[in-house]
Amino acid sequence: MSTASNPGYLGYQPTLQPLKLTTGASFVQTIQPSGGAVFPAGTAIVIVLTAPGGAPLGSWNATVDANSARWTVPAATCDDIPANARYTMLVTYPTSPATTYAWYAGSVIRT
Repeated sequence: MSTASNPGYLGYQPTLQPLKLTTGASFVQTIQPSGGAVFPAGTAIVIVLTAPGGAPLGSWNATVDANSARWTVPAATCDDIPANARYTMLVTYPTSPATTYAWYAGSVIRT
């Protein structure tokens, strides 16, 4: 059964969106909280990458302050990530106990 209050699944659903990497270019991304919100002190955000078969490829930690989460990943690191790899962006809030959400997830596309 699916309703507005029950979308047909349990649990938090990440936004599904591809992560685009361009050969020879760094991955540069900034995320800002909306509506005047801020990231609480101690918030951690990481992009976890896995190969198409599921093997770990590494993770990219954001630099987080109250107003933004920023990544600048060198091209030499990005170029090793193959097309069709998977990624999940995880945000961990400093609650007690810590709460981790999968914010974004999807496939890596290459250009």
